[in-house]
Amino acid sequence: MHPLHIIRNNKMLSKAGADRVQTGMRNSFGKPEGLVSIVRKNALILSVRCKYKDKEKVLKSIKMATYKISGRQKIQESTKWGFSKTDILNFVNKKKFSIC
Repeated sequence: MHPLHIIRNNKMLSKAGADRVQTGMRNSFGKPEGLVSIVRKNALILSVRCKYKDKEKVLKSIKMATYKISGRQKIQESTKWGFSKTDILNFVNKKKFSIC
């Protein structure tokens, strides 16, 4: 997800006699004000991998970050080990009984 959409603002005067100075909506392209990204519904915005002891800190940080993003966000914990396809419980059991 990359911010590729440019937000523009056409500044308008609001004083007395401004209608004689401005051209209204003619050539109203505006100056760039910022970048935004257009995201689909239920799209993944952020993925974080951390140690188990830092789990609460990371969840709190993500919760604070969602206040800066407009709309509704859902924080979802994965049952997988890291970014792999292996479940956490399976990985821990294999690690316990391994010979290494």
